[in-house]
Amino acid sequence: MNWIEQFTNMIFPLDRRKLNIEGAYLLKNQHLPSSIFKYREVNENSIKNLEEDTIWLADPSNFNDPYDCAHTVDFSAIHKKSETEFFAKFMEERGSDLNLSDKQKSNLFASKNPIDDLIDMLLVKETPERKEGIKAALISAQNKMHEDLALANSKSIASSFKLCSFSERNDSMLMWAHYAYYHQGFCIEYDLESIPYSDYRRRFLYPTIYSDEMFDATKHLMKGVEDESFNNLYLSLSALVKAKDWEYEKEWRLVFANGIFNSERAYHIGKPKEVYLGTKISQKNQERLVEICTRRNIPVRKMKAHHSLFKLEPSSLKDAEQHFFKEKV
Repeated sequence: MNWIEQFTNMIFPLDRRKLNIEGAYLLKNQHLPSSIFKYREVNENSIKNLEEDTIWLADPSNFNDPYDCAHTVDFSAIHKKSETEFFAKFMEERGSDLNLSDKQKSNLFASKNPIDDLIDMLLVKETPERKEGIKAALISAQNKMHEDLALANSKSIASSFKLCSFSERNDSMLMWAHYAYYHQGFCIEYDLESIPYSDYRRRFLYPTIYSDEMFDATKHLMKGVEDESFNNLYLSLSALVKAKDWEYEKEWRLVFANGIFNSERAYHIGKPKEVYLGTKISQKNQERLVEICTRRNIPVRKMKAHHSLFKLEPSSLKDAEQHFFKEKV
């Protein structure tokens, strides 16, 4: 078991009686990177964030991953678990309308699948073909209802998160391409070591978990809030689980969950430790960013393409100009 698995088991256990929040934060603190990086396109929003020492807490629906903060729920399993309770309530309210004998009622209450057996009793006069057709239609409608419930539940939970993504690295050619406008943007370094242990910027910063499977909330939702072991933090895991295709990003996420913020907003993150310019940044944008960083006393360097390796390295502005990438005008 790696430290991330240990951490999530301590802070997001299915059973809240196993919660160890402070132990989890102490463990995470031992593995925090000294800095995190945010890749940016040059636009008015990113310039404003740089000037004001802010980041943008976004809604997951605006991210480039269609699965971001999503989870799956097996509502058929939940339905199965609650079927006996539902049937008892149904019979109490509507049983007198069904004209069932006491023996039939007794058999239904003793059945493992009382609703299926009730349907068979109600359709007893139908031909086998018609009976199977009606049952197939009911099953199809039920499955569609379960799929709709799962999607609606996932969207509802996802909308309760507001978050910002960072990376452990500033030299990813893919992230420079994807998030910094094809190497024409910039990357901001934020120092974590200067942030106090109890600060939300450190407390709510979590490592991303890469998996082949979506986060499954079925067992959690089966419990119900009245269960003494119900852990309302458990669903926060859905904001951290991503497909393994994203593993190269080495992502950390600042996550505000459970509707703490009901809309997207700027959030104070602190003065950047350093700013890195992309290899293809325009002269105009380079001058603009250098002016801001110089005025604010923020060190600035530029990424330089290695002469023989597929590798980017931060260099002085003068040294970085000596590379084979041409500026995109």
